[in-house]
Amino acid sequence: MNTLKKEQIILVNLESNNSRKVIDYLNRTNQKFYSSNDVERSKIIIKEKLNRGYKDFIICGGDGSINKFINEYQKLPLNKRKGINLGIIPCGRANDLARAINLPFNIKEAFDIIQNKKTKKIDIIQVNNSYFITGGGLGLPAEIIIDVNRLSKNIFTKTIKKILGDSIYLWITLKKFIFGYKGIEDVQDKLLAIYILNQSFIGKSFNIAPEAKNNDGYFDAKFVKIPESFLSKFKTLSKGSKGKIDELNWVIKKKEKEISIKLKESSYFMGDGELFEKGRSFNIKVIPNAINIFC
Repeated sequence: MNTLKKEQIILVNLESNNSRKVIDYLNRTNQKFYSSNDVERSKIIIKEKLNRGYKDFIICGGDGSINKFINEYQKLPLNKRKGINLGIIPCGRANDLARAINLPFNIKEAFDIIQNKKTKKIDIIQVNNSYFITGGGLGLPAEIIIDVNRLSKNIFTKTIKKILGDSIYLWITLKKFIFGYKGIEDVQDKLLAIYILNQSFIGKSFNIAPEAKNNDGYFDAKFVKIPESFLSKFKTLSKGSKGKIDELNWVIKKKEKEISIKLKESSYFMGDGELFEKGRSFNIKVIPNAINIFC
């Protein structure tokens, strides 16, 4: 293997919470890195380095930054994906993947994990022509991300977002419950949400599928019907945060390798905190052992 392919490509998302600390560490340790606060620029860097044959990539950011890498990685022919490894320095808001695989949040310790060169194969989930690695869904999870993104549009709303911190997802959920949320509708039911999980939790603390694993060749699906009473919505939230959502009689659980969902109206699908292309039909399937993660 030539020297080019041995070099680690480190990409820092300047919009992530602890990007400044990561850059300070990289400068102190004399490590070359690329940085960007522009989504399209990040995609260009990732695509270029993948196509040139680099094998080790380190993403310094959150689940959204990882998602951009995953989607560019999946565009490669299968034979070119062989030997590619992904390292993660968690510095986003939720850091769901990092938490699921027990990565340290100390920057030096996270880099040490990567230098140990031990990897784990993890499944990736495909939804139509997009990919995600943690969790996602339709209805409420997508609507929450739409509202989170709205809070990033100007200085005033960005300040609110910063003040709310980790509680932003809960705050938006409560706001929707209080002021009304019509949900989505498939061919059978009116639904509060459809969750597709590759790990036990989503949004840092919403523990909807405690039995889910990211390396078993399956994903867990939860179809949450709109409950009859207003208070039942809050019960859904409470049970979901405690890993007991399956106890509710308006929740249907499934463990699948592939599933098709058809909605009556067009909707966004959310995966890894990112919004995918809007649609009414969603074909979802697991890709087993799809990527190597340093952990």
